[in-house]
Amino acid sequence: MSRIAWIAAAYAAGTIPSPYLVALIGGRPDVIAEMRRGESPGDAHFLVVKKMSRQLGIAAIVLDIIKGFVPALIARTSGQDAATLAWVGLAGVAGHCYPPYFRRSGGRGLTTAAGVSLAIIPKAMIGSGIIALTGTLTRRGGFGTSIGFGLLTGFAAIFGYDGALIVMAGAITALIALRRLEGAGEDRRAGIPVRRIVLSRLLFDLPRGKHDL
Repeated sequence: MSRIAWIAAAYAAGTIPSPYLVALIGGRPDVIAEMRRGESPGDAHFLVVKKMSRQLGIAAIVLDIIKGFVPALIARTSGQDAATLAWVGLAGVAGHCYPPYFRRSGGRGLTTAAGVSLAIIPKAMIGSGIIALTGTLTRRGGFGTSIGFGLLTGFAAIFGYDGALIVMAGAITALIALRRLEGAGEDRRAGIPVRRIVLSRLLFDLPRGKHDL
């Protein structure tokens, strides 16, 4: 199987819209319609929790982790080189963030990035995951994930992963940041200071239009 085929497969898996599928199977067209109207990417999981149930929201999150984890694990266990693994990991997250269909179903990439990283750079992901989980438990989830994934590249380097995988970690972090910053231009035109936009969106991952830090 060529490198391009691995990348294509990982990207395709990454595009699977887990919250949408949960809502579809659950017979909730109203939730699907609200996802389509969503003004903030990545809120679909929380919408499922709010409109359906916490259990189904968790199920959607787990599915998003799995869709990143499984292709990356298969690539790793089949003996693919580090460069191919790096592309597979990045493609999975890119598929989650930028699917070619149902555009607003694209998320910020955190859940799929966690799955990819657990398969390819597990020690680094455990370090980042502990920080992210601590943020969630202290009701600072956005801040925790920002710090956790912000340190993913550093953890990958500390644990001695191949250079290509360290670059992958950095690229994944960049994709997450880009998704969080989408709509920043609208905020700026609304008169919100740049510093506040960056803090609210990038560091605290506040929903679009929310800037109460």
